[in-house]
Amino acid sequence: MAAQPTDSPSEQIAMDPKIIREAEASYGRCLLKDGFLNRFYEIFMASHPDIRTMFAHTDFSAQIGLLRHGLNSVFMFSENNPIARKTLTRIRSSHSKDKLNIAPSLYRYWIDSLIKTVSEFDPEFTGDIEQAWRRVIQPAVDYIASGYTASSARAA
Repeated sequence: MAAQPTDSPSEQIAMDPKIIREAEASYGRCLLKDGFLNRFYEIFMASHPDIRTMFAHTDFSAQIGLLRHGLNSVFMFSENNPIARKTLTRIRSSHSKDKLNIAPSLYRYWIDSLIKTVSEFDPEFTGDIEQAWRRVIQPAVDYIASGYTASSARAA
C-alpha cells in the first residue's frame, strides 16, 4: 500500500520495500548516464507553457542540486523517514500559493516528465518500473501539493 500524504508522520502508511528498491535501482541506473537531471528539465519545461516561465530566472546548476536532493527525499519519504518529511515540508511551504505559487494541477507534468526521462535513461525500463516510480513519487507529490493553500488558510 502506498504512503498517504498526512500531516502526522505516525499516520503515514509504509510502502512495500520491494517497490521502493525497484524505483531506487532505476534511479541509480539513470544517474550512471550523463545528463539525466538536465534532460528532465528539458522535458519538464516543454511539458506545459506555464512551466518554462516559472524557471525564467533560474540558476540551473543550483536547481539540479535541489532536484537531486528532492528526489532523494522522495525515496526516503516513502520509507517514512522523518528527515525526508522535514525536507518535503520545506518544499511544500516554498511551493505554496503564497510563495512560488505552484498550482497543484502542474505536478502531473513534473511526474510525467520524470517518468519520460527515466524511460530514456534506464536501459531496464519497463511498465513495472514505471509503476514503481509512480507509486513512490505520488505520496510525496500529494503531500507537497496539499500545502498549496495551507499557509493562506492559516493567515485568514
